[in-house]
Formats: sequence, structure tokens, C-alpha cells
Amino acid sequence: MSATILIGTGISASAFSHHFKGDVEIYEKASRVGGRLCARNYKEFIIQFGAQYATSSNLVFDDYLIKTGAINHTASIYIEEKNTYEDKNIWTHEEGMQFIADYGFINKKINFNSEVIKINQKNKTINLSDGTIVDYNKLILSIPHPQAINLLGELDYECSFEPCLAIGFCLEKGSSFELNAIKPNNKAISWIASSRLFNKQIPESVLIHLGPESSKEMYHKDKETIINFAKEELHNFTSSNLNIIYAEIFKWKYALTNKKMNEERYIKYSDSIYLIGDWIKGPRIENAFLSGYSLAMDLNR
Repeated sequence: MSATILIGTGISASAFSHHFKGDVEIYEKASRVGGRLCARNYKEFIIQFGAQYATSSNLVFDDYLIKTGAINHTASIYIEEKNTYEDKNIWTHEEGMQFIADYGFINKKINFNSEVIKINQKNKTINLSDGTIVDYNKLILSIPHPQAINLLGELDYECSFEPCLAIGFCLEKGSSFELNAIKPNNKAISWIASSRLFNKQIPESVLIHLGPESSKEMYHKDKETIINFAKEELHNFTSSNLNIIYAEIFKWKYALTNKKMNEERYIKYSDSIYLIGDWIKGPRIENAFLSGYSLAMDLNR
């Protein structure tokens, strides 16, 4: 029987899954949910390789965040370009931002490690990498723009993504990064944040996001080279001698889109295919959520 098929499990997919009233089959090529809301555990440490927080100006998103267990608070972030601290109202989750995405899939079966390699629009089927063919009635794509192009062949929306290399450092007890978070005025580094930003009870880790140009230059370098580069950059932002006991990296091929692409929150590609995600309206978690939510509400009518 044909079904509503959802591809991807990022926050836009989570919002759609949570608010859509019909049955939905979910396929995810990775082994976990969350998309770019990604956290990894090392012993008692939590390293958030993707977004560490969300902002919200929408009551529906506020309500959803509360239900997920997220906490709303004010964080002081150092803006190096202005040489000042800015207080920012943010939402964080003490167990990691992927729990915000998890909530939308409660009691939902997800087919993990299931990559869609082909869409047959005429027959309304998708082909999975294991050879399985699945019929669809409605197909919802919650994937980056370049991946959508690969599956659909064409799309009348231009979009470009920048890569981002994320490096997490776990600190020895007694060693600490001075700031909660810093936005450097530095092409090499775009973001540094301590785990204190979302959880002050766990052992401290520090996350670094390389800037777009550095990420491009370093993307195919080996792990040790990337870690050493990030470590040197980190020491430029602290007067403390940070004792690092563990380091890990994560490569985001499709990390950031800088364009506001569309006035609509989702794209109706055809009568049976829809696209959702932050690349449509703008690169924020809230926009990704509202993309999936808006489509779900429209299809519910």
C-alpha cells in the first residue's frame, strides 16, 4: 500500500513527524536521528559537533522545545570583532541537541541505514541502497539541497552549502576554558564553545568549528593534522594551559547555507513530492522546524 514517506531525521523531519496526523514511513541513511543536531559521548563527556543551541521567536517552536526538555536561559557570548560580551536568549538541552530531534520520533519506527539512491517519479517509488523498492503516495525530502538535486535531477532553487569541520576536545579535571562561547573574528575559526553552555554538571569539553575556508582546505586532511591545527588555534584564545585527554572530529559536508532562498517554508516540487529544511527559508534551527511543521499542518487540512 502506498504511504507517506519521510526521508531524513533532522529537525525539519522531526517537526513534520510530530505534527503530521497520518501514518508515515521514515528512512534515514545514518544510524541515528538528528541530522546536524549531533552529539557524541565519550565516557562522561558530551561533545556536540553540530548546533549547541537554538533560538526561537515562535510560540509553536517554544512549546515544542519545552516538551523536549530543553531549557531556556541567557548565555553570555564573547564577540571578538566588537570586543564585547552579548547576552543571548537561547534554548539548550543538557543531554545534547539531538534530543530535540528525538522527541518528534517518539513511538515512530525509523528504518536506519536506509539510503535512498533513486526516485522514480513516474511509478512513485523509491529505491534503497539494499535493493528494496518502496511505493509512496507522498514523498517528503528532509535532506540538503545538493542531495535533493542528485535524487530529483533538477530543482528550480539555487542554493550553496559550505562545509564545516568540528573538533571536540575533552579536558582533564581542573583544566577549563575561560569563556562559555566565543565568536572569533578569525577566518580560521568560526566558533568556540565550552560544554558549560548547555551542561555545567558534566566534565568539560570544548568544541571548535573551523571557518568555511579552513574547512575546505583541511577537509581531506588526516584526523591528526586537523586536530593539531584546531589545537593550535584554540590556544590563541586562552591564557590557560588546557590539558586535553581526548579529541575527536566530525566532518560536515553540508553545514551552512547563507542564503534566504524562498518566501515559503517548504517547496512543493510536484503533487506528490515536497522538500523541507533550513536551506529553504534560512539557516536556523527554528526555520528548519517551521519548515516541517508548516508542511505537516497544510497536509493535515
